[in-house]
Amino acid sequence: MADAPLNLQPHDRTCVLADDNEPIREALATLLRQEGYDVVGTASSGTEALRLLEQQRPATLVVDVRMPDLDGIEVARRARALSRLRPAIILYTSYADRSVVAEALDAGARAVVLKDAPPHNLFEAIDIVVRQGGIYVDPRLRTGPRTR
Repeated sequence: MADAPLNLQPHDRTCVLADDNEPIREALATLLRQEGYDVVGTASSGTEALRLLEQQRPATLVVDVRMPDLDGIEVARRARALSRLRPAIILYTSYADRSVVAEALDAGARAVVLKDAPPHNLFEAIDIVVRQGGIYVDPRLRTGPRTR
């Protein structure tokens, strides 16, 4: 567990995962649990993610940008509108560019992490947005657009 932030409080380690790709969702849940995070729910849609946010009230929501009903940016926007819910929303995506980052941050997301980045990037993002109250943008997205 060398990469996991050691100074997060127990509630700070609670998270909900939302991705419509079940193998990715399961792999991410396993990875986070191995690093000491408490995955309190998983969702395959944006609507389900919002329901879990209300039920579980996690410190963090890790959500894919592209999902079939509500995309991750709309989930961030709606979660921010639910005033009693203040999870740190991290968009975890295969594709992003500067415009996606800007739109996500405007919607209320606190971080954008690329799925193909090292796991440490996600752990660092959680630490920065939850414990420090900051904003995290994947290093590859800080320098320019990413195309695929």
